Amino acid sequence: MSADDTSSEASLPTFASLGATPPENPNAQAIAREWVSAVALLVAHNDIPELVSSFLHPTPWWRDVFALTWDLRTFHGRAQVQTFLTDRLTESGFGALAYTKAFYQRVFPDVAWILVHFSFATRVATGRGTARLVFCADGLWRALVVSTHLDGLKGYPERLTNADRDFRMDQVSWTVRREREREFVDGDPEVLVIGAGHAGLDVAARLKHFGISHLVVEKHARVGDNWRTRYDALTLHDPIWANNLPYIPFPQSWPTFPSSKQIANWLELYVEALELNVWLSSEAVHAARNAQTNKWDVVVRRADGTERILHVDHVVLGQGFTFKKTVFPGQESFQGQLMHSTEFKSAQGLSGKRVVVIGACTSAHDISSDCADNDADVTMVQRSSTYVLSINPGLLSLMPASDWEQNPHDDIDLNSHSLPFKFQWPMAERAAAHVRALDRDILDGLVRAGYTLRNGGEHDYGVYHLFITRGGGYYIDNGACRKIIDGKIKVKSGVEVERITPSGVVFTEGTELPADIIVVATGFDDVRVPIRNLLGEPAGAAVPPLWGLNAEGELKGPWRELQNLPNMWLMMGNFGWCRYFSKILALQIKAKQEGLYGTRYAAPAER
Repeated sequence: MSADDTSSEASLPTFASLGATPPENPNAQAIAREWVSAVALLVAHNDIPELVSSFLHPTPWWRDVFALTWDLRTFHGRAQVQTFLTDRLTESGFGALAYTKAFYQRVFPDVAWILVHFSFATRVATGRGTARLVFCADGLWRALVVSTHLDGLKGYPERLTNADRDFRMDQVSWTVRREREREFVDGDPEVLVIGAGHAGLDVAARLKHFGISHLVVEKHARVGDNWRTRYDALTLHDPIWANNLPYIPFPQSWPTFPSSKQIANWLELYVEALELNVWLSSEAVHAARNAQTNKWDVVVRRADGTERILHVDHVVLGQGFTFKKTVFPGQESFQGQLMHSTEFKSAQGLSGKRVVVIGACTSAHDISSDCADNDADVTMVQRSSTYVLSINPGLLSLMPASDWEQNPHDDIDLNSHSLPFKFQWPMAERAAAHVRALDRDILDGLVRAGYTLRNGGEHDYGVYHLFITRGGGYYIDNGACRKIIDGKIKVKSGVEVERITPSGVVFTEGTELPADIIVVATGFDDVRVPIRNLLGEPAGAAVPPLWGLNAEGELKGPWRELQNLPNMWLMMGNFGWCRYFSKILALQIKAKQEGLYGTRYAAPAER
């Protein structure tokens, strides 16, 4: 099976595939308690064969989220699960399983399970687990999916109580103390975080709450400038209730889709409120592993041009995806204005101008929509197909506010990260079909307008799959689709740019489009580009592929130590992922700092 093979329909536990329909209203709590108690006893007696054969479905999945493996692993089938447990149960000290809660969930009309939450411990850590019990043909409930998640370290709790506060009353000197702390006058931090976007700040906040000294370096002049300096029409494209940062939720008075300027200001407030250590207008220009000290020596250039070499135990890369600066033949001859999407601010004043936007994902649509609103003659060049999803009803039907209002974020995050990606795809395919039906009018209208859709092809798993496997290729509609249908945004689809001339764009099929302004919005670059720039050669060249799925169906790279780069970590993902995995990453660093980190049970290396 290839890394991105998703043809695993058998993993969808329909009543037909199970050969049984569960009874109406089963006593989920009693069934779950009995299952957890039996598994706990078998774990205590190290009876792995009985656990696997009697209490797991014949084709089970087990996802371990850094609890037993110090890695992110998925095991499928009884043989793989049994090997994993044989290798790791004793070494990790997995045990002390205890029932927490359980619910009966009707996922689809023909799919249902009992979702079980349980707690457990290892030699050095505490954890949370889930199991999804399905009703089998012999009348027994067995676990089809089990997950185990690192949640804490014994003796080193997250500092969340009043007992963890500073009880000194001499606050007159707070400003002086705070400045010394931020500038690291008395020594270097344990951890250097590169990038003060949401990914870097989430990690910094977690590190602080685990008592680990940190410094964030940010190349922009203000925290939030990675949002503040983008085009004025930019907003969040996910609903706000799914995007809270750790410790401080967004205000209830905020809109469902806050503007980029609101997000920028919130990140700035977040730094001040949590007293995170950030150096602005500062850039990590080189990092090298010191074999004598086992530290990273990182050269940081400050705003005034001075440099300081920091000797840190860990480096966290929080830059996320960087934008691809595609260069087209002949573009230096263009007599109009050519810019990258990151340089575009607003279409105000562009009335009557001929604007060509090269690209057809989020930035391209948003910029084209702004141009149309300001009476520019705008054409979007769609070089390949795009997946389109409406915000309402499409996206909001998948992320309803009620789910987040009725359940703690910790539980929602646990549930969403407990399912292996490969297990999710058949469910995602059904969800995508449901959304296609909701969006049918828009999708049909786009096709009539000459737009090339990715929706509805073989194995349509939706936006989530594209994000995980490609990091792009989709547009969550913020209003541009209706303008395309109505002809306010023209589309030139299925062509490549051959060259740019002094007066416009020439395409590979021979046509030419005149332009006064060209905006290049060609998506994200290779995640490794800023890492390679930081490390230089030969270390940078040795960084393996990052993002996309490995053979087990897990993401390559994020939230763990990078291959062959000890104590260098990659933090990336959307707001929700970073909220969850920032704690996981901080716990790994804390375990290393306290000598608790065990042997990593990693998947075979891929290149």
